[in-house]
Order: sequence, then structure tokens, then C-alpha cells
Amino acid sequence: MDLRQLRYFLVLSEELNFTRAAARCNVSQPPLSRAIAQLENELQATLFVRDTHRVSLTAAGTSLVEDARRILAGVNEAGEKARSIALGQRGTLKLGFGGSTVYSLWPRLVRGFRAASPNVTIKFLSMPVIEQIEALRDARIDVGLIREPILDELLATQTVYRETLAVVLPSAHPLAATEGAIAIQELASSPFVTYEPRRGFSYHADLHAQCRIAGFEPMIAHEAPSTEAVIGIVACGEGVAIVPASAERLHMHGVCFRPLRATEPPQPFESVTFGLAWNKLSASAVALEFVAHARAWAEKSGISEASLSSANIASGSGSPMGAISS
Repeated sequence: MDLRQLRYFLVLSEELNFTRAAARCNVSQPPLSRAIAQLENELQATLFVRDTHRVSLTAAGTSLVEDARRILAGVNEAGEKARSIALGQRGTLKLGFGGSTVYSLWPRLVRGFRAASPNVTIKFLSMPVIEQIEALRDARIDVGLIREPILDELLATQTVYRETLAVVLPSAHPLAATEGAIAIQELASSPFVTYEPRRGFSYHADLHAQCRIAGFEPMIAHEAPSTEAVIGIVACGEGVAIVPASAERLHMHGVCFRPLRATEPPQPFESVTFGLAWNKLSASAVALEFVAHARAWAEKSGISEASLSSANIASGSGSPMGAISS
């Protein structure tokens, strides 16, 4: 028994006429008749009663109709499922979900992707952004949202957002009483609260490089895994920090934000770029489809070229995207 025989059988069961059934199947009558005869021979059952005037189903034929329809429907469904998985429209997508991006960029990307690919199962794995590099390497997540550049040979990225950096100060810090942007050299005598160093995460190297350009080595007092934790330690009066400007949207008490004054020419550490990241060796079709959706969304929205102005930081109006932070 093969699918061609079952299809011919179903058409003939509906038409009860070999000529019309052959026309519907786009074959001549002899191949159709042979296929039906082969099917009856394989089943060792007569499926149709034929005479010079009419064709009718036997009891065995009537019984086979329902099963044949179910079998062919299952085959069609399996084919559609395989095609949609290959196109990234079905399957499971594991997202690294952490940082203040939970409240801003992720919802926009996920809602849009859900509308385009409703059959994808999305799983959210909560973890700080700087832990997502190892999670991507280990295939524990399919896509993460990470500060670029990522210095890892296994990972690829797609930029989705860019903004300036800001200085976060304890409310009692002498510079908190000032207005306007703060140059990094003004922080030379202050201890720093930084992100924990992780593989592929260049924050530490960038901070040290920027401070050296300004003529000093930063005093690292504390390290923390997330922007929320970094700002929380600053609020305790334990140091100053440099974070994505939109982190002001966290509205944490005991701190104030000031723009980081750009140098001439601007240095790479004076702004931050966020990108979707995925493992180049193990990326699924669903993950690549999500990245393609995010790329199209970012290009349409102009988000990939967005930058938060110093005026917005100073006024507290924040990023048009909300809180985007590590």
C-alpha cells in the first residue's frame, strides 16, 4: 500500500466512476485501474463492485475510506509541520531573559515574532545578560541579548539597539550636586562599581582603556552581575558606575544619573550597542527566523541607529525604548 494508491482510492470512492476519477487524478484510466487492482491484491479484499452500469463500494471499501482519509491527513500534517520547522515557523525557542531589557526591548520583539510565528513555543530562561554568553555556548539558550562587541568565535550577533552611556553616582557624591555631563577623568578619585568580568564581555577592558586615556587607573571596589545590582551598590554609597543611559528608568532611590561627556574624537566606550546573539554552530531554524524578524523590526523602527541624547539623560526623560541594560 502506498500513498498514491490511497489517493486514487479516495477519489474513486467519491466519483464512483473510473473515467471521472482518472481525470481528477490527472492520469489516464489504465494506471488508475492498475493502482486500484494492486491495492485490492495487497489487502486481499475487494474494495469496489464493478459492472457495466455502475461502480460501488464494498463493505471493506467503505471501511477503508475513513482510515485512508485519516492517513492522508496525517501525512499532509506531518509534511506541513516539517516544512514549518525548516522555515523556523514551528519548534521551540529558548530566550535568555534578563536585565532591564525584560521590561522594554524583549516584549516588543517577542510580541511581533509571536504574531508572525504563532506555532513556535517560546521558553524564557532568566539570567543576567553577562551570563548569556556561556549559556549560548552551551546551547542552554538559543538567543540572548548582549552588549556588543562579543569577543567569542562561536557566537554571531545582530545589532538591534545603540545608546549612550551615563555616570551613576550616589546621591551624596560631590559630583551629584553639579549639573551637566561628567568627564571620566572627574571620577579618578572615586571607587568604581563594575560588572563582573566574563568571557567575551569587554566591559572591563573598555573601562580600563578609557580611564588610561584619561590618565588614571580605575579603582574597582565592587563587581556585580547585572545593572540592577551595580546601581544598587552605588546607591549604598560604595562607588560610582558607568552604565547604559536608559538604566535611569529603573528609578532606583539613592542615586543620580549624569551624561558621560564625550571626548574628541569620541571613544568606543562612550556608547553601548546591544545585539541579539546566537551560536553559529547550533542555531536552529527557529532561532534564525527570530533574528531575521528582529533585524527587520530594527531596520523598520530605526532602532539600530538610535542614540540617547545627553539632554534626555539630564532631564530624566530616558530612552525612547525604555530601560535597555545589561
